Amino acid sequence: MKWPDAISIKQIALAFVTGLLVLVSLIGGFAAYQTREVTYGLERHNREAAQSEMTTAVQRLLNQTQEQAANLANWDETRQQLVLPEYYNYWRDQRVYESGMLPSHFIRVALYTPSGSILAPSPAKISLPAQLPADLPLHQATNWLAGEGDSAALYHAFPVYADGHHQNLLGYGLIRLDFMPTLLQQEALHFTDSASVKLMLKSGEKLPAAKLFSALEFSARPDPERLRFQNILSRTLLALFILLVVIALAGFFVYNRLLVRPLHRLSQDIDAMQHGRFSLHSGRSQGMHITELENVRRSLYDYQLQLRELHGSLENQNREFHSQARQDALTGSHNRRAYEEDWENFRLELKNAPQGVAFLLFDCDRFKTINDTYGHAKGDRVLSLIADALVMALRANDRLYRLGGDEFATFLSRTTPVQAKQIAQRCQSLLEASVFSDLGINEPVGISIGIAFCAADQLEHIDDLPKQADIAMYTAKQPGRARIALYGEDTERASQTLVASRETSALFQALASPGMIEMHYQSIHALPGRKVDYYEALARIRYHDSLIMPDAFLPVVSSRRLEAGFDLAVLHQVDADLSSQQLPSGIGVSINLSAQSISRPEVVSQLLELSRHNARHPLILEITETSLITQMAEVRTYLDLLRTVNYRIAMDDFGTGYSPLRYLVDLPVDVVKFDISLINKLGQDDRAGQVVADFARMMSEAGYSLVAEGVETDAILRKVESLGIAHGQGYLLSRPVPLADIAASLSSQTAGINRIA
Repeated sequence: MKWPDAISIKQIALAFVTGLLVLVSLIGGFAAYQTREVTYGLERHNREAAQSEMTTAVQRLLNQTQEQAANLANWDETRQQLVLPEYYNYWRDQRVYESGMLPSHFIRVALYTPSGSILAPSPAKISLPAQLPADLPLHQATNWLAGEGDSAALYHAFPVYADGHHQNLLGYGLIRLDFMPTLLQQEALHFTDSASVKLMLKSGEKLPAAKLFSALEFSARPDPERLRFQNILSRTLLALFILLVVIALAGFFVYNRLLVRPLHRLSQDIDAMQHGRFSLHSGRSQGMHITELENVRRSLYDYQLQLRELHGSLENQNREFHSQARQDALTGSHNRRAYEEDWENFRLELKNAPQGVAFLLFDCDRFKTINDTYGHAKGDRVLSLIADALVMALRANDRLYRLGGDEFATFLSRTTPVQAKQIAQRCQSLLEASVFSDLGINEPVGISIGIAFCAADQLEHIDDLPKQADIAMYTAKQPGRARIALYGEDTERASQTLVASRETSALFQALASPGMIEMHYQSIHALPGRKVDYYEALARIRYHDSLIMPDAFLPVVSSRRLEAGFDLAVLHQVDADLSSQQLPSGIGVSINLSAQSISRPEVVSQLLELSRHNARHPLILEITETSLITQMAEVRTYLDLLRTVNYRIAMDDFGTGYSPLRYLVDLPVDVVKFDISLINKLGQDDRAGQVVADFARMMSEAGYSLVAEGVETDAILRKVESLGIAHGQGYLLSRPVPLADIAASLSSQTAGINRIA
C-alpha cells in the first residue's frame, strides 16, 4: 500500500546533505568570527597586561627609592655626617654601599645643609658627587625626573631630623639613580617588550614623578602562541570543512546503495509478515519510499512495545536475581560472593587512585555456645542484631559482608589507623547498646575486631590485609584485651602463633597422634604434715625428643579454639596413665579443664567414662577461673552430674579472673586454689597481705577446702600453715615430674621400708 504524496528517500538524503553543507558553512563562518574576536581579545589583554606590568614596575621602583630614603634618614650615621662631616666623602662613596643601605653604585646619594647647599667637609673644599646638583631645589617636588643627555635620572629628596619627632631639621638627603637601567634591571618583564620601553624626556627637562607614566612609552610583547593558535585553528577549520563535505557525499552514496534497497526489502518482508504471506524473495524490485518507511516504523513500533515490556520485565528480574545472589538472606548484609567481587574491583581502583585502606574483620564471641544453648533460631536472631549494629556504625558508603557463620568483614577506603579504630569502637558501642534480653539471652554478646591497615605507598601488600586482619582478630580474642586489635607490633606474637610454627605444628600433630601429649604430675601436700595427698596432672607435648611447655602451646589452643579437642586428648592420656596403675591406690589426681569444655557433651561423656578410676584414685576437676563462663546454668548442671560420680570440683587460679565470687555462689565448688599472685602477698606485712589472710580464713569458715599455689619459700609455707589452709603446692615442696619418675621413687621407698623391716 502506498501513502499519498510520497517522496523518495533519495530526495530526503540529498536535502539532508545540502542542509548539512550549508550548516557546516555557517558554523565555519561563525567559528572564524569567534576566532577573530578571541584574537582581538588576546591582543587587548596583552596590552592591558603590559600597561599593568609597567605601572607596577614603576610604582615598585618609586616605593623602593622612598624606602631607601627613609632608611637613610633614620640612619644614625647620616645624622652624624650632617653634624660632623669629617668623613663625609668616605661615607658617601663607600660606607653607604658596604652597609647595604644602597644596593649598587648605580644609585648615588648626597647630603645637603638645611639651606639646601651640598654638604662641605671643610670650609676650604666642597666635595660634589658626580651628576648631583650643588644646591637642592627645596621648592621642587620630592620626586622628579631629569633628562641628562641620552638618559634620564630619578631624584628623590628627603629631610633628615635629629630625632624621631621631626622637631630638629639637620639637613636633607638626595638619592639619584639611572632610571631606565634600574627599572629594567630590578623587574623581569613578561608582557612588555623591554626594547620598546622609552622615556620621552629631553636633556635638561624635568618632570615630577607623579607624571612619569605619561612620558613613558612601551609596547606589548608579541605572543607567538597566539599566532600559532590562529594558524592551527584556521587550518583545522578548513580541514574540518573539507572532511565534512567528503563525508556527506560519501554518506549519500553509501546511504543509497546500502540503506535504501535493504529498507525496501525489509518493508516488504514486514508487510508480508503482518498479512501472513511472508516470502523470502517477495518485493525486491520496488524502490524505497516514505510509504514503506511508514510501514516499517509502524511495524517496528508494535514489535518495540512488546520487546520493551519483555525487556523491562527481564531487567527487573535480573536486578532482583543479582541482588539476591549477592545478599545474605539471614542478615541482609552482602554475602561472600559480593565481597569477592567488590574486593577485586576495589583492588583495581587502588591502582589508579592510591589511598589508605583498612580491613576490619568481626567475629562474635562465644557464638557457638549461644547457638547450642538457646537454639539456632535465637542464634540467627543474634546474628541479625549484630549485623544491624555494625551497619549503623559504619560510614554511609561502607559495606558490611557476612563471610560465613558469625564472621563479618568490611574494608574502609580513604582512612587512617586512628579512624579505623574509632569505627571499630563505634561498632562495639552500638552492639553493647543492643538489647538481647528480649531473646532470653542474659550472657553478654560481644564481638572481637581485627584491623589491618595498608598505607597508600604500600599497596603492593594489599592482598595481605585479610590474613593480617584475621591474625589481629584472634589477638583481640585473647583474655585481657579490649576486643579490638590493630595488626602490627602488638600482634607479632599472635602472628607467630597463628602462622605455621614449631608449636602450632606440634599441637596439631599431638591432637592427631595419641601419645605425643605427656602428663607430668606435681604433688599437692596436706598441711601441716606435708604428706602427699594427690597429684595435679599437667600437660606437656613431646615433639622431636624435646618438651614443649604450656606457655608455648596454650596460646595456640586459645586462638584456634581447640580447647575441647585438647582437653579430650588430655583426658585420654590421664585415663591411660591411671590404667597403668603406676600410682598407689588412694592417691588422687586433679585434672585441669577450660570452662568452655565443661559445656561440651563429648567432654562430659569422657569424664563420666574416666570416673571408673574414682574407687582407686579420687578425682578432682579443676576449672580455670580466668575463663569467662557464659552458660552458667548448663555448666552447673554438668558439674552436678559429675559430682554424682564422686568428682570434686576445684576453682583454679582463684583471684585472677572475671567473677570469682559469682562462680563460688553459682557453681558447686568444693576446693578453692588461691593463685600464686595472692599467696605471694601473704609474705608482705601490709594491708594487701592482711586482706588475703582474712579472706582465706573466711573461705575456710565457709566450708571450702583451700589450696595454696606457688609456695616457694619457707616463710610463705609457715604463713600458709598458720592460716589453716588445708593443702600446699609449689616448687618448695616438689616440681612436676613424669609418672615414671613418681613410680620409681615410690618403688625405692617401698624397698627401703622392706629392708628396715
